[in-house]
Amino acid sequence: MLTPIIREDLLYYLWKTKAFDMSNLITEDGQPIEILEFGNQNYDAGPDFSNGKVKIGNTIWAGNIEMHVYSSDWERHSHDLDKAYDNVILHVVYEHDREVYTTTEQFIPCLELKNRIPAELKQNYAQLISNNSWIPCESQLPNVQEHTVTFWLQRLVAERLESKTEYLKSILESTNNDWEETMYIFLMRYMGARVNMDPFESLAKNLPLSILQKNKDDLQKIEALLYGQAGMLLATHADDKYYNGLKSEYQFLSKKYQLKNIPPVSWKFARMRPAGFPTIRLAQMAQIFYNTEHLFSQILEAKNTKSIKRLFQATPSDYWEYHYRFATDSIYKEKQIGDGFIDLIIINVVSPILFLYGKSIDNEEYCDRAIQHLESLKPEKNKIITNYKALGVKACSAADSQGLLQLKKAYCDPKLCLSCSIGNKLIG
Repeated sequence: MLTPIIREDLLYYLWKTKAFDMSNLITEDGQPIEILEFGNQNYDAGPDFSNGKVKIGNTIWAGNIEMHVYSSDWERHSHDLDKAYDNVILHVVYEHDREVYTTTEQFIPCLELKNRIPAELKQNYAQLISNNSWIPCESQLPNVQEHTVTFWLQRLVAERLESKTEYLKSILESTNNDWEETMYIFLMRYMGARVNMDPFESLAKNLPLSILQKNKDDLQKIEALLYGQAGMLLATHADDKYYNGLKSEYQFLSKKYQLKNIPPVSWKFARMRPAGFPTIRLAQMAQIFYNTEHLFSQILEAKNTKSIKRLFQATPSDYWEYHYRFATDSIYKEKQIGDGFIDLIIINVVSPILFLYGKSIDNEEYCDRAIQHLESLKPEKNKIITNYKALGVKACSAADSQGLLQLKKAYCDPKLCLSCSIGNKLIG
């Protein structure tokens, strides 16, 4: 039999599900105890459960409940010095090894659960937590009923969107809640992919959307502003008419709007597919801005995912049909944004900003729409999705694949099996 690695999440699970022996409960100092209200789990700073109520001896206490693997963790976590824990009425632990007190030296009764956990539950928990496979339940997942996985993924896709909005919130705050500007910065950031994400965001923040909008009817001016602010028009290419036209245009516009470019050394081209070069992505962005005014408003008004896809169907200037970089010829190839990349824009930019907008104005319609867009797209293709498929969990849409990515990152990797619906089925 495996020796269980006890963590606090097991105690939370036992408390919430009441899955421990509750007969003849007694505190470590010998007083009978009755749990009247188990309280609500607190996911922020402070005691683990709030609004609890217990009867110890003949006295009823109302307040917070704190949990630790060992009662000595109370002092190890410095709760004895923190007034936020002075209202704790019960200390629930796996194993009691010492008495603990509040900042006012008030004794806190302790309930030990070590010998009250069902043996089978403890063994199942140990098997998951001690498993070093790709995911803890790798050998057991194929036995979990399909509807359990389906319902859990439906919850996880919303959780995934929620986590993606955290960075978006900081952008929104920096723009003083300007949703159009936020959409512009967030889209630019994503167009940079992993290697050029920060430079693209820096470029967007150094080139206000209002300036692009003032020049929206002239594609050359939009291109000049983007490439100029990117620091890509500092070289000399005497024989490149297109390049020199942009350079001349930028010199005028930069003086007019008092602009200063970002450092050109920021851009990375190495170990990238040419289609993802920053020069090409900027050409595509220029075309999007030229084709569509008030992009965020257009997204809000779009009736379906197909309408949104059309907003991003952009083919750059003819020059880029024969170039990937300035003044360097290449064989002919159109550089329009592909359907697959547009899908990724919807997954990683459009749906998160719609979700955040719905939360911000307290309108679930936009949150639902964000998820519906994901449900209408094909699932992503990556190693994580492939591995889950091999275990019998197939993603049928981008909503499913986003749910699986959240499952892996937020639950499987940190082994939070007791916070996972699948893990709960396997342990209980």
